[in-house]
Amino acid sequence: MNKFLKNFTKMKNKKNLAYVALAGATALTVSSCGKYEDGPNFSLLTKKSRVAGDWELKSIGGESYGNVTMDFSKDGSLITTFTYSYGGQSYTETYSGSWEFASDKENISLNIDGDITVLEIKRLTNKDMWLDQDVTDTDGDLWILEAK
Repeated sequence: MNKFLKNFTKMKNKKNLAYVALAGATALTVSSCGKYEDGPNFSLLTKKSRVAGDWELKSIGGESYGNVTMDFSKDGSLITTFTYSYGGQSYTETYSGSWEFASDKENISLNIDGDITVLEIKRLTNKDMWLDQDVTDTDGDLWILEAK
């Protein structure tokens, strides 16, 4: 019986060690999930799912752009709509295009009516998206988008 208890204790200790190793690996994986500088550190949604949807462009470089909406589709299509007033009249202009991630999913490329812009993703949640316009310069204009 004593031999049984020793073997049982060894098996239990190995099992506990396996749980500790699994917990450690999980902790490392979860803590490394944060790809973007300003978060989130963890999300159950895929990056593509967080981008897809209707967004309102709130500002670029601190300048307000509350009259621009961007509809990112999961299939990679993009529709950008500008609404503005001039001379007492309201106008709406719509541009079609596409979007795609760079291979590392740290940058997003927007093709709006043939004009391609590459933006560095700083924050990507299902509620807000922050994009840095100049990926080669730290003084780039930050695009702030909020989900509609």
